[in-house]
Amino acid sequence: MDYKIKSGDTLSALAKRYNTDVDSLVKANPNITNKDLIYAGATLNIPGSKDEFQAQGATNGPNLTGGTQQTQGSQAVGDVPPGQVGDWIKQAMDILKANGVPTDKMNPQDIAKIIQHESSGNPNAINNWDSNAQKGTPSIGLMQTIQPTFDAYKLPGHDNIRNPVDNIIAGVRYSIERYGSVSNVPGIKGLNSGSGYVGY
Repeated sequence: MDYKIKSGDTLSALAKRYNTDVDSLVKANPNITNKDLIYAGATLNIPGSKDEFQAQGATNGPNLTGGTQQTQGSQAVGDVPPGQVGDWIKQAMDILKANGVPTDKMNPQDIAKIIQHESSGNPNAINNWDSNAQKGTPSIGLMQTIQPTFDAYKLPGHDNIRNPVDNIIAGVRYSIERYGSVSNVPGIKGLNSGSGYVGY
């Protein structure tokens, strides 16, 4: 998986976040000549990140992610990915749909891509190094929400930021409120345009 290095990143912190080690990161990135010196904005290859799912491409169903094709009614766009993360996405989408969220605003493939880039599918992921963490509100869970955002966008009865389904619910509601749909999140648009993922 490719990761865009952010200001404040270190190889040791990234290795811990993605369940690998510094030597593996250096080996997978021959452009790194000094393991104590990486540059913000550069792309880092994260080898063998422990994903619990595979984000499926267009070959697994109709490609409705690019915004060029129309959906009908409130039909979900894209297939739910297989595996544990896909099961969590399906559960969250069912709860969101029951609470009036249109399924055409929450493409499961795009939710999976956000999860892949934000937490590698680890519901216990926590970011203790960025500006949010420095302010006392680290990003937590599958979709890396901070507590105030989670509290603002959670649904009643889904109050645990570390619960994968609850975290997806809040992250999706936030994405729809801020960007209009999950597919409009800047990181998804970046992946679709080839410029790469950026956090939301």
